[in-house]
Amino acid sequence: MACVPGIPWAALALGVALVEFLRGGDTELAARDVRYGVLLTGGSLLAGVLMGLILAGGLVLASRVVTRPWALTLTGAVLGALVFPAEFLVVAIGTDGAVAQLGTTFLAWPFMTAVAAAHSTDIVGRTRRRTWLWASGPAPGERPSPVSGSA
Repeated sequence: MACVPGIPWAALALGVALVEFLRGGDTELAARDVRYGVLLTGGSLLAGVLMGLILAGGLVLASRVVTRPWALTLTGAVLGALVFPAEFLVVAIGTDGAVAQLGTTFLAWPFMTAVAAAHSTDIVGRTRRRTWLWASGPAPGERPSPVSGSA
């Protein structure tokens, strides 16, 4: 959820810095753009770790009380909507409040909330619809399939 809005702007800032440096332009502008790229990359990664901890921790705590998958999905959506402003703050700091970057990050907010909601039951282990999240074997509470004997 965190790196989707921030990393493209970081790549753009680093690309602009490279162009400014190679064309013999203002090295002060190139250094500023490198700083923006590093702030956006590092800030997005840090925000992602914090957002993931809060989201997963909140879902684990909610899964002890809530038993219905739709309720976990709703909990994931609420938590996703509450933690996404961390990435918005990173983009605001890393771009000095540029309107286009903040606008697209703001527009990503509902989509990232939907992603958190869609994956919330898999995160807590209630379903295994997204197999890339899971190792092989039965889900918790499921019985292993019987082994057929070879004759």
